[in-house]
Amino acid sequence: MWLWQDFDHFAFNVSERLSGAEDYRSDEQFSPVADELALRAQNHVRKLRAQFPDLESVAGNLAAQPVRRGWFWEPWNAGVAAALVGDVSLAWQRFDSVLDEDPVAPWIDAAQQTARELVAMVGDRDAVGAWALNSIASCRQKLRLTPEPLEKIFGAGTSM
Repeated sequence: MWLWQDFDHFAFNVSERLSGAEDYRSDEQFSPVADELALRAQNHVRKLRAQFPDLESVAGNLAAQPVRRGWFWEPWNAGVAAALVGDVSLAWQRFDSVLDEDPVAPWIDAAQQTARELVAMVGDRDAVGAWALNSIASCRQKLRLTPEPLEKIFGAGTSM
């Protein structure tokens, strides 16, 4: 989940199915299954942390995703990440695809308005960074997550 989306619910922007379903029949039967699921989840968290160690890795990964009509949040998040690392051209390209989507729901219209605001500031990394930090803080509060120091969000030496 990219906290700059400022949701009041969890979202799974990077996901994959790790195993099939297992029916619960009893605590005795399910206990080893739960232990195995916890171990797999722990290993997958390590994999994701290695895949996304910093903002540049996030931006690169999101930029590598093809733009697909109807997959609204992929280009939106890629545009945000590109703007945060200073890739103005890619940010404009991804936000253009976001703005090409039909606003068939109020949340799309709101996200497109945010995209327009970001397009206006995309050349100013400090402004985009301030927007992102504000959105992340708001999202963390909505989700009742603990606040994080700036260096944990954007790396050491953050001055935003």
